[in-house]
Amino acid sequence: MMIKFFRKIRQELISKKKFSEYLLYAIGEIVLVVIGILIALQINNYSEQKKARSEEKVLLANLSNDVALDILQIENNTALSRERLRRLDSLVQLLKSPERIDKASFIRQSYEFVFDQYFKSNSGIFDEAVSSGKMSFVQNELLRQDIFNYYRNAKETYTDGTTRQITDEFITPLLVEHVYLNQEGLAMLGLDVENISELKNLDVNALAKNQEYWKMVLLKFGGNQEQIMRWSTLKKNALELKGHIDSTLEKL
Repeated sequence: MMIKFFRKIRQELISKKKFSEYLLYAIGEIVLVVIGILIALQINNYSEQKKARSEEKVLLANLSNDVALDILQIENNTALSRERLRRLDSLVQLLKSPERIDKASFIRQSYEFVFDQYFKSNSGIFDEAVSSGKMSFVQNELLRQDIFNYYRNAKETYTDGTTRQITDEFITPLLVEHVYLNQEGLAMLGLDVENISELKNLDVNALAKNQEYWKMVLLKFGGNQEQIMRWSTLKKNALELKGHIDSTLEKL
């Protein structure tokens, strides 16, 4: 209806040959069109901004949850590793009195030397946000940089990787050679080789003086304690990042 109204006015002005009035009208019509476009762009921009802020809230909430899971994993890993080292320390302390050691129990408990905890960051939300470009929704540049720095450090699992390598390449072979490669060790696996093998019984007195065995103990405790130290630093970073994310969410 509005378009028809303006068209009728325009036609009347042209028919009456009122050129100056028509020119003013034409300019006014252009101005109205421009204003309409600007208003539409403003509304569209507001809608896009509102959508972007909504996406940012969802992204930050999900990242906060993932970082919380990382913190929980670090706490669990630390507790399990410390408890395992405590049990292994009690085990090696038995070598102070070798004559009192129950060999079967000692061999069975020694198997814990081959277990370790490993940290794997819950980075699914972050990885998807990076690949899809959604990290751009995070307005706070400092927060965005903190998120990138945290996940870069969390994925640098050189400590865990080194621990895994030491366990596979050094600790396990040493454990097999010095604790399991004997009559009692094979019996633990259900193998009775007493009459077919020249393997001797486990000599715990000799084990207490065996440098290779103590090398294994050193590698185990050193590697796990290094992991715990790194996890402590990572947990601190995770707590700081979560606090930054949560405070930003409260302001959105």
